[in-house]
Amino acid sequence: MFYIDGHCDTLSKALDEDKDLYINDLQFSLNAADKLGGGIQVMASFVDTKYLNSKNGAFIRCNNILNKWDEYQLRSDCDRLIKNKDDVCNSLDSNKTKVLLSIENGAAINGNLNNVDYFYNRGVRMMSITWNDDNELGCGAKTKEDKGLTDLGFEYVKKLENLGVILDISHSSEKSFWNAISNTSNSVVASHSNVYELCKNQRNLKDEQIKAIAKSGGIIGICFYSEFLNENKRADVVDVVEHIKYIKKLVGINYVGLGSDFDGMSIDKTAKGVENIIEINNIIKELKRQCFSDEDIRKIMWNNWYNVLQRNLKAKTLYKSVF
Repeated sequence: MFYIDGHCDTLSKALDEDKDLYINDLQFSLNAADKLGGGIQVMASFVDTKYLNSKNGAFIRCNNILNKWDEYQLRSDCDRLIKNKDDVCNSLDSNKTKVLLSIENGAAINGNLNNVDYFYNRGVRMMSITWNDDNELGCGAKTKEDKGLTDLGFEYVKKLENLGVILDISHSSEKSFWNAISNTSNSVVASHSNVYELCKNQRNLKDEQIKAIAKSGGIIGICFYSEFLNENKRADVVDVVEHIKYIKKLVGINYVGLGSDFDGMSIDKTAKGVENIIEINNIIKELKRQCFSDEDIRKIMWNNWYNVLQRNLKAKTLYKSVF
């Protein structure tokens, strides 16, 4: 089945471990994904907090990760990059996995909103505000004092809205979340977050946050990281479906999808049964076992994410002058 997954860290890991993006031994590879018969993979440039300690460190790190993608694309015999609505639509007719580039940690812009334009020109179409720690834009999920967004953070949210770059609030603090979602008219996504009521981890979303994302027309991508799924034991595919069921009951089936976080965690921290991209078919099996309809399965596996991308990306690519 066609699939859309809202988050993986394979680009960063492939750069650090000098692995190929097409064939590798990581949790995600384009070759393995192609065997599913087509889809869209959101691939993040993850900027760890440690890169904020040097001048321009976050900006440089993000560029190095994006260079990894460019190097692959130059060698490839097909253009996989999703840049606009037409690309999303055309992906349905391809047996190749397409890629939407994202940035995990808005610190990558180095405090300069012109760099949002710069990264847009490099193909990025989804950006988060923070990682776990605070940055120049706002407070992260593990903040010691939640002050929400900074003035620059509010401007950043509006900048993304105007460009048609999707705002990802995974890893944001609660106050940053509410500041952001209250100051944009676009859909807001949590690319890889789960349900707080089922697993009380500060990275997960409380019911009112889930309702707000649904009201915005956004989506929650269920993450396969065990510690976000189950507090007591290593999670498995049943836990993944439990989080899906909870969101369906709370706000409806149209606001939940996949957000694996492949290669952002070790195998032993990944839910059993969904340890790599090929195994996402086990989610379909479990959904069928629990009597989800074919329509619901289609929405979860790809259609909900597809609708968010169609509503929020621009019809045509807008190349922006950076300076």
